[in-house]
Amino acid sequence: MPEIAPSSIIDPKARIADDVVIGPFCFIGPNVSVGPGCIIENNVTIVGNTTLGGQNHIFPMSVIGTTGEGDEEQGVCVIGNANSIREHVTIYAGNPDRPTTIGRDNLIMIACQIGEEAQVGDHGIFANCTYLGPRSVIEDYVRISAFSFVDQSITVGAYSFTAGYTHVDTDAPPFAMLQGSPYRIRGANSHNLKACGFGEEDIRSIKRAFRDLYNGTSELKMDVLGKMKSDKSLNPYVHSLVKALAAEGKK
Repeated sequence: MPEIAPSSIIDPKARIADDVVIGPFCFIGPNVSVGPGCIIENNVTIVGNTTLGGQNHIFPMSVIGTTGEGDEEQGVCVIGNANSIREHVTIYAGNPDRPTTIGRDNLIMIACQIGEEAQVGDHGIFANCTYLGPRSVIEDYVRISAFSFVDQSITVGAYSFTAGYTHVDTDAPPFAMLQGSPYRIRGANSHNLKACGFGEEDIRSIKRAFRDLYNGTSELKMDVLGKMKSDKSLNPYVHSLVKALAAEGKK
């Protein structure tokens, strides 16, 4: 049986795995499913049609599955496995056609907000007070520093890094270091790439591509991008970078 503090209110229709631990003064609504091994600390609210996978740790005062209109019955939120959701995080639900989704093994730190219909990948780190706008797309292994702001419907590419207080107002490519408001690309996120197991030759190729594409400025060199698009010998990671930048240019 789950270990549930007497002061918590768990709707009888909620589906709670047998080994879940729920601390005091929590509220869990009728359409919530909590997977095995989850720890839900005190004063957590989980509502809407929210599904939590296994081994998630939810810290005090977090709110998951709410909607801006307050109509939790229609909100849908799907969270994968092994996420750490720290204090005062708010995750807004999407709708049945586009639920808010969070992958696995993410660290979402204090007072972050994730907007409705946002799509968050795997292995991300989101520092204190990060804001992810509605319908934003955050790909795998992204690192976002404190007080950063991602506008609605913006994509942040995989393995990228934003410095503190960065405003991401247009789609950001993978592998990049972003800084400023509005942001500038400062080069390749080589530290994260190395930590994630990229080889030295791949990292050198990505760094060289950023130098060629931006030449030390914030302006993408479209002529260089065009030449890279037709180069059949590109490093596979550089090819994905070029593909992402070309797709952004068509929006």
